[in-house]
Amino acid sequence: MPVIPSRLKNILGCVTLLILISMLTYFNSLKGSFQFDDVPLLKSHWLVNTDAFFDHPRSGQIGNRPVLYWTFALNNQLAQHQVFGFHLLNLTLHIGVTLLIFFTIWRTRYLQNEHKWGFPLSAALLFALHPLNTDAVTYISSRSSLLATFFYLLTLYIFLNLFCLNKSTQLLKRGVISFLVLLGMYLCVATKLIGATLPLILFVWYWSFIGRKQFPEIHQKTLNNKSFNISLISAIAITVGTLLFKDSWIYIPLDQGFELFGRIPYLMIQLKVIVFYYLKLFCFPFNLNVDSGFSFSSPTTDLTIIFSGLIILAIVLATLKWKNIWVIAGTLWFFITLAPTSSFIPLNDLAVEHRMYLPMSLGLSLISAVGITTFPALWRLRLLVVLLVSLGITTTTRNADWVSELSLWKDSAKKNPYSPRSHNNLGKTYYEKGNLSLAAHHLEKSVANIPRFIDTQYNIKSAEEFLQRREKITGHTYDKNLIPSKPTELLAELVEPHFNLASVYLDQGRLDNAEHEYQKTLALRPGHISSQIGLSSVYNKKGLYDQATKTLELMIEENRSSADPNLALARLNLGELYGKTRKIENAITEWKTAIKIDPSLLPAHFNLGTAYMMQDKLQLAENALKLCLELNNHYEPALFNLAKVYQKQERWIESTQQFKAFLEVAGPRPSAYTQIGFNFNRQSDWENAQKFLEKSASLQPNNLNTRITLAETFANLGQVKKAREHLEAALEMLPNSNQKEAIDKMMLGLTDPENVAP
Repeated sequence: MPVIPSRLKNILGCVTLLILISMLTYFNSLKGSFQFDDVPLLKSHWLVNTDAFFDHPRSGQIGNRPVLYWTFALNNQLAQHQVFGFHLLNLTLHIGVTLLIFFTIWRTRYLQNEHKWGFPLSAALLFALHPLNTDAVTYISSRSSLLATFFYLLTLYIFLNLFCLNKSTQLLKRGVISFLVLLGMYLCVATKLIGATLPLILFVWYWSFIGRKQFPEIHQKTLNNKSFNISLISAIAITVGTLLFKDSWIYIPLDQGFELFGRIPYLMIQLKVIVFYYLKLFCFPFNLNVDSGFSFSSPTTDLTIIFSGLIILAIVLATLKWKNIWVIAGTLWFFITLAPTSSFIPLNDLAVEHRMYLPMSLGLSLISAVGITTFPALWRLRLLVVLLVSLGITTTTRNADWVSELSLWKDSAKKNPYSPRSHNNLGKTYYEKGNLSLAAHHLEKSVANIPRFIDTQYNIKSAEEFLQRREKITGHTYDKNLIPSKPTELLAELVEPHFNLASVYLDQGRLDNAEHEYQKTLALRPGHISSQIGLSSVYNKKGLYDQATKTLELMIEENRSSADPNLALARLNLGELYGKTRKIENAITEWKTAIKIDPSLLPAHFNLGTAYMMQDKLQLAENALKLCLELNNHYEPALFNLAKVYQKQERWIESTQQFKAFLEVAGPRPSAYTQIGFNFNRQSDWENAQKFLEKSASLQPNNLNTRITLAETFANLGQVKKAREHLEAALEMLPNSNQKEAIDKMMLGLTDPENVAP
């Protein structure tokens, strides 16, 4: 049996430990649900499988993160919308990143003829267990950070292998490795644009470790030359700025961060974010929150920003004075990889936890591992054990908050009670669970918190101030006559709480409140399609059919060229209004149009089939109802109405089978039993007719049609007495004399033997 070298044993042991401890820590994340942005993202039609992904016209554009979205499509192809698979891939990527941290540090030390595994293992363990990573690992939509970091580190590791080759190594092998480095760069950038900093990191890593060996004299001189170091840092900053922040080249933010903050103010507040949010949470990972609530401020009013800048400068100077090449490389890694989100590129959210995933990997985790190695061996082990146990427990606890939307947003609202977003999402979650009172409570809090949020989060006192700020930043003038009265009109995210609250009020039947909130939403965002649909529903429930119809007709006309999928719902509702006002042909036209926009709109198929049934266009009705049942073969109204269509076509057997299929889904229903009894009557199967009609009568004794049909059945069975009893019961239910006369004639007929079936 071959003997495994001790070095290989150590490496295998480290790999096994890293995998097991990562799985143990994040095991409870596997039962988490889809959260927040996950649901609309993963329901996108082009992510249902890989074929749909490649058919999408923009799937290959780097700005659309094609590699990331391909992984979502792959997850759906393997098990559509099964959350376990998504979480499992996220955890696998996290384990992969952890292993790459270990192997990258180990390979770098190997190039320096150092083969100890304690240092790379410490850095990898700190990263694997740190609670600040829970956002990236447990939140499906944060896979972009996981995947980009994986390709980032993999590319660096492959790059290091270029310098492990002998001089006699064939050119082909070098060429293959170089190609893989370029491929890794592409995959990283095509996952998330933070990969644009990768070439700079490759240079930093090369000069810090490879150049140290290849050019020892030059490297030592530059390391000791303070002016050179300052020049290098400045050059790096300029390079990053040139690569990342030029408007027309690589990256233009898709949200309102640029208009809200401007580049220089955003850069200044990021000094405070780095020190008092990111570094604080790394050192003290408590009170983690999906909604940070970090407030915007300026150096003129917030001296903490200046203080933060001085702290960062002190960190840089201390790093240079320490002269530890690992600390210098880790510090450069931290600031360079954080630059895309914490420098000149303004984003709506000032601070987000998953932005720290890449900067922590070979940045803060690496520096912390260096610090731990300065302790004596015994103290080093004790410190590491205490840190890892506390970090692991905190991470596992934090994962529990991500198990459901309810637990996540309850935690967020508790930690940040003045956040409109937290209360909005918590209210929305309660609404989806059917708890309308709690939904209204939190959505009302969300709406009430909006003015304070605008003031503190964005430091905007008025809409005019916002537009003045935007004019100063962009150089574009604005029409002073068109300034909205409140800044909320300019912040798209603040429209949602009003809309959600209106929807809750609508379901509660608080129609005046719902109308007010829909009007408020439309004042903040004119032309908001969903709010116009909701407002029409309010008028519909109030019985104001003309007003409801005009609201939808006007909205549809204004959006005739729009591709908004909500227009299908608008057409559906307009058709229902036409149906209520007996404009059946107009209703059919609207439902047909709704189906063209959204073929999966089940109620439109059902309404269309029902309308055709009422017009006795039975074949068209059958086709529409069958399409409805293809979408949902347990849809009770469609099952019942299709049975009625067969009945009208005198297809008694098929009608009976369809009513029985309805009963299997809906359970005992007297109406279905009556219809089955009627079918058997038409087939002269009096015994079966009696059985089902008596079932119906036992469940609903006061059903007039059942009594009359049952009387007919007993008459045909020759049981005149029972037939008369049911007719007498029917007489007691009749409201007018005309119907009573018909029943009286039936009773007279029972006395004539010629009218009694044998």
